[in-house]
Amino acid sequence: MEVTLEREQLYREVWSMTVSAVARKYNLTDYDIRKACFALDVPTPIQGYWAKVRAGNPPLIPSLPRKRGASTFTCKTELCEAKKALTISKAKSTSANTQPSRKKLAKPKESLVDWVLRGNAELAAKSMKQPTPTKPIKRRSLHKLPAEEIGKHPRYVPLAVWAQLMFGEYSPHHNTLLRWVHEGRIQPQPKKMGKYWFVKVDAEYTPD
Repeated sequence: MEVTLEREQLYREVWSMTVSAVARKYNLTDYDIRKACFALDVPTPIQGYWAKVRAGNPPLIPSLPRKRGASTFTCKTELCEAKKALTISKAKSTSANTQPSRKKLAKPKESLVDWVLRGNAELAAKSMKQPTPTKPIKRRSLHKLPAEEIGKHPRYVPLAVWAQLMFGEYSPHHNTLLRWVHEGRIQPQPKKMGKYWFVKVDAEYTPD
């Protein structure tokens, strides 16, 4: 489909509305309107013109210069319609292919204190149901033993874990705990294994 643009009418329209609005009126692109203005020697608004108009300070509109030759310009709208159809098809295919992403909720990490308490609770529940036969336990790391095996021999936990089990949210500072260890206020006496102090779960704090 072809659209014929007249020079004087195009001049009035580009100075009464934006180039994009004129393009939508004729079902054309902005490039087609600017190409027609260049071919017909029609001046167009400079950048910032419509902002000054909205601010109430419009600049002077230049007059339409004289021109010899054709006073009309013909544009084809098939290209514009094809671009719109291609854009719509791309939008539909994108919406059909995209699926809402399902974010996996991260499982909360279990602290060592909760692990010890949970192991004690499970051990107590099993002991109430049926007696567990004693089996020889191999020498393994305390942190790698399952919860049901921890209660079968003296249990040691890190000093900070013991403090949380004893005092909860009012657990003393790490330096205070170390001072208690050196002053002998924790009985049975904690043992240092490597770089860390370990305490029995049933250890008690003695003020003096």
